[in-house]
Amino acid sequence: MRRLALALAAVALPTAASAQTMRCIQQDQAAALVTFALPSLVQGLAQHCGPELPRNSYLLGNATALADRYRPDAAAAWPTARAAIAGIFSQFLGQDMPPEMNSDLVRQLAEPLLGNLLAKRISTTDCVAVDSAISAAAVLPGRNVGRLAVVAITLADRKDKGIAGVLHICRPETRP
Repeated sequence: MRRLALALAAVALPTAASAQTMRCIQQDQAAALVTFALPSLVQGLAQHCGPELPRNSYLLGNATALADRYRPDAAAAWPTARAAIAGIFSQFLGQDMPPEMNSDLVRQLAEPLLGNLLAKRISTTDCVAVDSAISAAAVLPGRNVGRLAVVAITLADRKDKGIAGVLHICRPETRP
């Protein structure tokens, strides 16, 4: 458990050395990570952004129901998200993730850790925009929200610094 926390914490704490050596994560794995974290991300955003949002905001009124609706897609994304976490684990700790870390307990610990980590990366000045985006995307299945989030992150990452300067999403290959 401690190793998983260290690997996920490494994503949260950018350093010059890790930013230089980090390989990119494939888009399907990044989408799975976001989809996997959606229930906790939505609830974390409601808590993080609550003070900045009007009382009638979509996020404050619907976070719990939306998180519950995303749980089946989050569970389905776990195998691919686990593979992504294993890659991050290996990258930052220099060893393979132990097989016993594929347990349901690890999944239950990783989802809120990752979701809350992502929620805290949102500036409170962006909370109204986040509420609007979540409201617009709420009709979509969680797996589609995960994919859209990865596309948005990839487009926004024009300087190729990655998420928090550490986690890079591979750019899609262009056709010749």
